[in-house]
Amino acid sequence: MKINKGSTIGVFSPSYSIIYDSPESAGRAEDFLLENGFRVKHGKLWGKKNAFRTGTPQERADEFNSLLHDPDVDILMASVGGIVTNGMLPYIDYEYYARDPKPVIGMSDVTTLVLALYAQTGVPTYYGTNFVTSYARLSPYRDIALKCLCDVLNFEESYEYQAPEYFSDAVIEWEKPLKEEKRIPNRLVTLHGGKVSGRLIGGNLWALINVWGTPYMPEIRQGDILFIEDTQADADLVECHLGHLKICGVFEKLGGLIIGKNRDYNDCETGMTYCDLIYDYIGRPDIPVLAECDFSHCAPMLTIPIGITAELDADSQKIRLLR
Repeated sequence: MKINKGSTIGVFSPSYSIIYDSPESAGRAEDFLLENGFRVKHGKLWGKKNAFRTGTPQERADEFNSLLHDPDVDILMASVGGIVTNGMLPYIDYEYYARDPKPVIGMSDVTTLVLALYAQTGVPTYYGTNFVTSYARLSPYRDIALKCLCDVLNFEESYEYQAPEYFSDAVIEWEKPLKEEKRIPNRLVTLHGGKVSGRLIGGNLWALINVWGTPYMPEIRQGDILFIEDTQADADLVECHLGHLKICGVFEKLGGLIIGKNRDYNDCETGMTYCDLIYDYIGRPDIPVLAECDFSHCAPMLTIPIGITAELDADSQKIRLLR
């Protein structure tokens, strides 16, 4: 499951019709990838719009399956997230994916798809860059995102993440010309020290809850490392979702926890941070917990695998992927 210059990226649109609404951004992302030596193949729903989505659940699954079956396509990448990706899950060709897997990459609402593929087949997937929202940005963020994606897909024995020097939490209006991106000094936060190895599971917290308790959600095992992130989330909804994980016994099983940056978090006038809410459900943690990581809706978006073993060292603020 490698990515190299000359690899063809098949772009599918599992939810929101960003390519219809902002063709200029889609073109900018495509140009960037072409300039870096990759090929891009448009899915059947490229530039389509059906109300709040690109097509029916069956049509969206058909687009994905067609790219999966296409021998010229090496990697499948979501154009963007949205809110209805979970509707296509019953129609995915999991049997074919298990026999002939390709890297599938996406973030945000695409959490439901990458978790479903792993749950149904045991083949690792990737919570990572969406086509438009990562590669239609400006440099250096898109360059960092692409390098990380290639590094994560291509590493042989181990890979250690490097935290970017800067990040941007800007909410982009994709239909408008891009302005110079923010450069906020980056800082990871250790909430509890320690070092642990375990299987990586996670994604966007809101989307993860949308498949919880279904055959499309991998079972949380003892010692797993959970990674979660949110965007524009209100404290009450975050608490609701964390409460769901608590009553399902998740926090008692975890070996470690990775928390991504949470862009535009709304504390609902409580004064409580995102991490304060987590403390409400796990107490002061006794497992390694590393927060403000760059697997998030901020830029640059780093790619993290689902189903691969990782080593989390919260003391040195390092995450290392292992084969």
